Amino acid sequence: SMHMNEHGITLRHGKHKGRLLRPTRYYGPNGGGAEWPLQYTNAIYSDDGGKSWRTSGPFPEKGTGEATLVELGDGRIYYNSRVHWPERPQNTRRREAWSNDGGVTWKDWRIVEALPDGDQGRPYGCMGGLTRLPLEESDILIFSNLDTDASHRERVTVWASFDGGKTWPLKRLVDSGRSGYSSLAVGRFQTESEGWIYLLYEHDPFKGAHMARFNLAWLLAGEPTGDGKPPRVKSR
Repeated sequence: SMHMNEHGITLRHGKHKGRLLRPTRYYGPNGGGAEWPLQYTNAIYSDDGGKSWRTSGPFPEKGTGEATLVELGDGRIYYNSRVHWPERPQNTRRREAWSNDGGVTWKDWRIVEALPDGDQGRPYGCMGGLTRLPLEESDILIFSNLDTDASHRERVTVWASFDGGKTWPLKRLVDSGRSGYSSLAVGRFQTESEGWIYLLYEHDPFKGAHMARFNLAWLLAGEPTGDGKPPRVKSR
């Protein structure tokens, strides 16, 4: 079986322009933790406006799921995934891979040392958010997840990449309290929401949700992670 993960996107570049692409998770024949070695992140895509859908190839690492993706300015797809399988190496850090064919296949996966996968006191991970700012001159990505050494979910935080996911040099805490799954979106051009970044997240998991709103200038005043250096960017 399969189930959905983060929200999907519409591709805007190259020969796959207009394609609908959504992250998904292959759950195995029966689901559950016993089948983590069989499970993997993948995606579904449609080239006819959602009338029909195809399934992508699997993410290159097993035991993954609940992922999120963005299209970069050059048309490549950047995929960032949670890992559920506790026997995988460095199982408290995020995974990433790329696609050069509009999300049909995924390659060059690696462990993202700079990005935690949920609370670090246990190897279970947490679904996070990802979005790309609508800027033509650079691939600025925003990622959300938890930033804590505890064994419970708390301290939802956002990270920024200024090179399409190669490095994540800045982070900033959003909520120091209990928190969980999160999702990111950006405001629409020529509306009152333009320039804003929106974070929807579980607050005190299973008891409700909160919405946070911030802009790039707020995030630029965040804490250095040591993973590269942020360039000078013109925020708006």
